[in-house]
Amino acid sequence: MGRKGKVWPAVAVCAVAVAVVSGCDPADGLGASAVSATTDQLATHALKHDHVKVQWLSCSASTGARSAKVDCLGRTDDQQKITVKGTVTEQLDDTCVRGRLVAVVGGRTVFDVRGLGDCDRPSPVRS
Repeated sequence: MGRKGKVWPAVAVCAVAVAVVSGCDPADGLGASAVSATTDQLATHALKHDHVKVQWLSCSASTGARSAKVDCLGRTDDQQKITVKGTVTEQLDDTCVRGRLVAVVGGRTVFDVRGLGDCDRPSPVRS
């Protein structure tokens, strides 16, 4: 087999890695990577606005036909657990996520909202 027999497995591993990193996000719908990154940024900002000293927060998302399930986990500066969970039904660029998101810090609900970020602008018209 020699060296040639080991090339294809390496190519396959690289292809899988690219698919996982890109998240296979749809061009015209909710993409898991975009939703998770935007929710992470907006939730961190909202928590800090509510005087929570966020040390770190990391979000993941899985998309369905019309929504994305979001699950975030983090810690405060004084090591309290942070969770942000919910469903995102719409994302406007990196400025707003709509849906229902609940943040709990150290067992206390900090926010339970229908949108995070600048959601005042109208939704884009879809054709």
